[in-house]
Amino acid sequence: MSLLPPYGFSRYGPRLARPLAAGALVWLLASPAPAAADACAYASTAPDGSVFAFSTAGPGPCFPTHPPHPPHPTHPPHPTHPPRPTTPPPAPVPPPAPKPTPPPPPVRTTPPPRPAPPRPAPTTREAQPPPPPPSARPRPPAPSPVALPHYQRAARIKPKSSPSVLTTTLLVIAPAVLATAVLRPRSR
Repeated sequence: MSLLPPYGFSRYGPRLARPLAAGALVWLLASPAPAAADACAYASTAPDGSVFAFSTAGPGPCFPTHPPHPPHPTHPPHPTHPPRPTTPPPAPVPPPAPKPTPPPPPVRTTPPPRPAPPRPAPTTREAQPPPPPPSARPRPPAPSPVALPHYQRAARIKPKSSPSVLTTTLLVIAPAVLATAVLRPRSR
């Protein structure tokens, strides 16, 4: 009995898959590089927070031809003095005189009378319902224990040999990758 599955599969998949994968890899590595970009941009920030940006389009170099000049420092504007008032400001109104504090209330020498303790609530017992009358039918007898048969596993049907999910996925994706490599536009 062979350890390899039937239907012409080897241990590593269909016999045609390895040469196809190797051919696709060689094709991708040997094909010309994609077209180069015809536009680029450069930006930098100086330590003082100023920003310099440069962009170009076409076959020219992709770096600034000369470094940016540092920005000239800006001087803060001179503060302007507010105009002086021509008339003197009015004198502030004096605050009203504080009110005298009221005298403290007299101290009581006798303690207030204690409130009367609450009366205990009268306890009333609820009447218990009378016991149910005896039934005319006697109780059914308790069921006797029954011995169950031993557990037997259900017979498992072996699944039919089929390619794995990974193999099926690769069989779907590999033609798509090859078609993409064949149909992509070429740079000149």
